[in-house]
Amino acid sequence: MDGGNSGRDRLPELTAPSGDVMRAVSAHADVRRVLADPRFSRELRRGGPRLARGGDVSNDRHSLLNMDPPRHTRIRRIVAGAFTPRRTAAWRPRMEAIAAELADGMAVREMPCDLVEAFAFPLPVRVICELLGVPDGDRERFRRWADAALSTGTEGAARRSATGKQFRGYVEALIAARKAAPGDALIDVLIAASDEDGDRLSGPELVSLVINIISAGHETTAHLLATAVFTLTTGGRWPVRVTPGLVEEVLRHDTPTAVALPRLALEDVELASGSVRAGDTVLPMLAAANRDATVFADPDEFAPDRPTDGASHVTFGHGPHFCLGANLARQEVEVALETLAERFPKLETAVPADEVPWRSGGLVTGPERLPVRW
Repeated sequence: MDGGNSGRDRLPELTAPSGDVMRAVSAHADVRRVLADPRFSRELRRGGPRLARGGDVSNDRHSLLNMDPPRHTRIRRIVAGAFTPRRTAAWRPRMEAIAAELADGMAVREMPCDLVEAFAFPLPVRVICELLGVPDGDRERFRRWADAALSTGTEGAARRSATGKQFRGYVEALIAARKAAPGDALIDVLIAASDEDGDRLSGPELVSLVINIISAGHETTAHLLATAVFTLTTGGRWPVRVTPGLVEEVLRHDTPTAVALPRLALEDVELASGSVRAGDTVLPMLAAANRDATVFADPDEFAPDRPTDGASHVTFGHGPHFCLGANLARQEVEVALETLAERFPKLETAVPADEVPWRSGGLVTGPERLPVRW
């Protein structure tokens, strides 16, 4: 028996959008533990609880997201070199150029202007597509496919299945084309990636990885950017001076993904906030953990100079599944906020804060639209 209580109290139950019942864990320390402890598996049982009825991202057995060691360790080892801080930093000049171009286009629009449509979505979509070497004209399809993949509404099951097949077929054709005519984009790096023993990704593994990069690489960042601008402008903090502390506080305070993907308990585990039994499906509550008052003083306040005392947010997860694109996301937040603050120092929301519509029915949350003026 380990952990912080006697095990008499189980973690509270939560009903997922699918209607399935899971055990919710929200304390910061316990969320970190569930995300890192090998007794909590990402290889969910076939037919077991899911976030979305009719199948969701947890059903793809070739996805890095759904693997435990040693399969997970093998893929991370193969692709680690594609996401180093040095490689990410090399993408910054192009990222800055795209942000400046979008700001130019936004400046000539009529006000009020929807920041989501004019800037927050196009920036990460264009960045990830250029990095991967995806044709410019296919960006809108990716947005539609990723939106379906990350939806959790039961009415979206058929749409998820149909668009998932389209998405996979597109990526398979893209990879085949790049193998025939290699370039120097990220997709070419992933195709050629191997570990020290020469092991490479299988075809299905590579396709799933590219789909994950496209989906997570723009959907989460887009909503994070829109939420950050909402928080900063409505909180009287605009124009903002972008510092590493501010970026981390944006990530903590404005967590775009409220929950991590569910874990299956392989055995009984005692957590500080409750007990878990073997066979339970446990849902780590990322946004709640990022607002744990025992870790972050005045957790609902936005405080870019917040002393962390070594504690960090869990927006990118923790443990083996820590987000591969964390460095890229941090850099995009920094570039986006710097560009907007410099170009639009008088930026403000054009409607009362309580009239901004928020996205629902998916794994990612943020403003559906954010009308602004300057």
